[in-house]
Parts: sequence; structure tokens; C-alpha cells
Amino acid sequence: MFLAVCQGLGLAIAVGLILGVVLPPIMPGWGVVVGAAPLGVLAAVAALSAADETLWPAIPVGVLGAGLAALVARSVAAGAARRQGDRLEVSYQAVSGVTAIVVLFAVVIAGVSLVLEPFSLVVFIALIGLWASRRRQAGRKHEGLRVLR
Repeated sequence: MFLAVCQGLGLAIAVGLILGVVLPPIMPGWGVVVGAAPLGVLAAVAALSAADETLWPAIPVGVLGAGLAALVARSVAAGAARRQGDRLEVSYQAVSGVTAIVVLFAVVIAGVSLVLEPFSLVVFIALIGLWASRRRQAGRKHEGLRVLR
């Protein structure tokens, strides 16, 4: 059961990473999670049903894995686009480059998760760390402006 859940988590993370960079950037964060969650659940259900396990763990695993991965991937892609400045053609190149890297990373995660199931736990913990780091950095971004008030 544990290995099947880990495999489902890896597949859900891969789905979330791809959807995080593909969904439009104007969509709010909760919309990205809502868009990625059903496909993450389906990926987790596929892994659990292939192992002939009960399917109920696929719901929390799919929602958490795909939702977190989509939020982090979207944040990384948006940060790459912002760093490119006002040059429109360079911005599209940066976003497409980041998209290709994230999709390649998702394929690697899915492939390794099929062979070495607990690998998805390492990726999930790394995504939590990256998400927390980006949230902290966003909070400190305007810290100097608050002092002037």
C-alpha cells in the first residue's frame, strides 16, 4: 500500500508540475490548484488501481501532490518571466525555456517514481521547502517600504 501511494504521489506531482506551467498566468492560485487536483487524483487512482489497493488514499494524495506542484511550478515560471523585464520576445523565450525544463523534470519524476517509489516523498518535501522559501522571500520583498510608514 505504501509503495503504491508513493507511486501515485509521484505521478500526481508530475501532473501538477506540467499543469502549473501550462495554465494561464492570469489564473489565481486557487484556480491552479482546482485545475490540477482532479488530474492529480486520476494519476494517483491509476497507480493505486494498478497495485490492486483501495482507492480512497488517491484523493488526498492527488490533491496535495498536484496542487502543491502546480503552485510551485507556476511561481517559478512567473518569476522567470518577471526577471526578464520589459523585453517581450525575451520573456517568451524565458517562459518557454522554463516550461521545457519543468516538463522534463516532471517526466523524470514520473519515471523514477514508477521504479523507485519512495523518491516521490523526497520530491514532495523539496517542493514544500521551495514553496515556503518563495513565500518568505515574497514577504520580505517590500519590508523596507513598510518601515517608512
